[in-house]
Amino acid sequence: MHPELLVHEKSLASTSTLRDVESIVVTDAQLARHGLETETSTGYIRWRSDSRDHPRNWPTLRKTYDTSLVMFLEFYTCPVLTFQASAAEHALDDYRASKMVLLVAFSLMYQLGQAVGGLVIPPCSDLFGRRMPYLISCAVFSISCLIVGIVPHLSGVFIGRFFSGLASAVPSVVVSGTVEDQFNTERRVWIVLLWNAAATAGLAFGPVYASCITSVASWRWIFYSAAIVTGGCMLLLLAIRESRPSKLLAKKIAALQEECPGATLNYHTADPFPTVRVFVDVVFVRSTVMMVTEPILIIVSSISAISWGIIYVFTESLVGAFTALDLTEQEASWTFLALIVGVILDAVPHIWEVTKLRQKRRQGIPIHPEDKITGFMYGTLALAAGLWWFYSTTPPATAHAASPLLPIAALVPVGFGVNEIAYTLSGYLTDTYTVYAASAFAGLAFVRAVFAGIGPLVGHVLFVGGQSVVPGYAISAVATAFCTVPFIFFKVGRKFRQRSAFARYSFEVNKLTQVEV
Repeated sequence: MHPELLVHEKSLASTSTLRDVESIVVTDAQLARHGLETETSTGYIRWRSDSRDHPRNWPTLRKTYDTSLVMFLEFYTCPVLTFQASAAEHALDDYRASKMVLLVAFSLMYQLGQAVGGLVIPPCSDLFGRRMPYLISCAVFSISCLIVGIVPHLSGVFIGRFFSGLASAVPSVVVSGTVEDQFNTERRVWIVLLWNAAATAGLAFGPVYASCITSVASWRWIFYSAAIVTGGCMLLLLAIRESRPSKLLAKKIAALQEECPGATLNYHTADPFPTVRVFVDVVFVRSTVMMVTEPILIIVSSISAISWGIIYVFTESLVGAFTALDLTEQEASWTFLALIVGVILDAVPHIWEVTKLRQKRRQGIPIHPEDKITGFMYGTLALAAGLWWFYSTTPPATAHAASPLLPIAALVPVGFGVNEIAYTLSGYLTDTYTVYAASAFAGLAFVRAVFAGIGPLVGHVLFVGGQSVVPGYAISAVATAFCTVPFIFFKVGRKFRQRSAFARYSFEVNKLTQVEV
């Protein structure tokens, strides 16, 4: 489906022009009272740049509350994903099933749910706004976690984990749209970095979270606690505001129409009226078409999926590697926190990036998405270096009596690399597709979730018995080859973006429905 079918000008009355009606009914004062104005050349209604109702002009406290809450949701749903290995291990006594079957139930089903949800649910935020998907997904996530904990049969795990993954697709994807709604290009650098840091930190926090609970209670309390936390989060989400500018603009136009009956009020929008046909087109067709026809999305999704798969295979070997160095299982889980140190250090290079962006803005130089992907290069280098370092300093490559401090230190560049790759690719998609960011992320989430779901199963097979020299070095070699991808991306990325109909059209619509402050 061509994007021109999704982006059109809305009219709420007859065929007379706005200028003809405005002198009689609609005054500049009325428009200004609603935070609106008319374009000089076309007469279409748009946001005033200083409108207090536009999300980019919201008070700092409002932005902080909304973005912090949805990022916390992203942070918390990630541990629920990564403690599947621990849950599967402890659930062996409750279910007559092999470790592989339990990994499928706890891990693969979650990722399959996230793959389906990432493809279907988040584009709804382009059609119905941001707020409602957050509320529904949080409620579903809480209930599904409760099902996993309460139902005594293994089928409860399969069903509950699938719907948990389905619901988790919303915060992992829609956050990009929320960030783009509320922050300009310069400020998005930090917000997107925080968002990806929350996700990466959540992945590292998961094994620690699970080990702490299972050391004092049943594994089922992992899911009881998740149900309680996300249930409370849903109550807090009731206080967030809708942030999609085009939806808010439509409400403004509707209010203005009530004041001025019979007036023709034209405005630009990327949100067609949600009929059944439009719902199918936007939620199913648009995401699918973008995923298979957009070169940018294909490249980014492939890169992200491979790197994500590497990390899930890698993390499957972590506990075994450290227990071979005479750490207990609980002590081994705490080593994951070294990944968070790398995530924190990832903020350092972006100080320079923000400085450069501010200079360009002061000089009136346009900021393009390609200006912010340099980190992709050193992110891949850090990931490859960290993996080689780790597998060269853990058994059987080293003696069992070796110090665990060296492999723990190796997790720092791994955390840095994972976060930087995720940050760069997420930011690039957000800046490229703007108003269609959630639809673009649907394709990315689908492919990435499939690879992430397969990763623990592959890792379980590769690292059975602790024989990790060949598999570990093979993973490191793949990550090394991965370092060549950024240079290819630098060469073709801008050309593909300029040729993309969706990217060009979303850029034009974003200019008409967004304000840059």
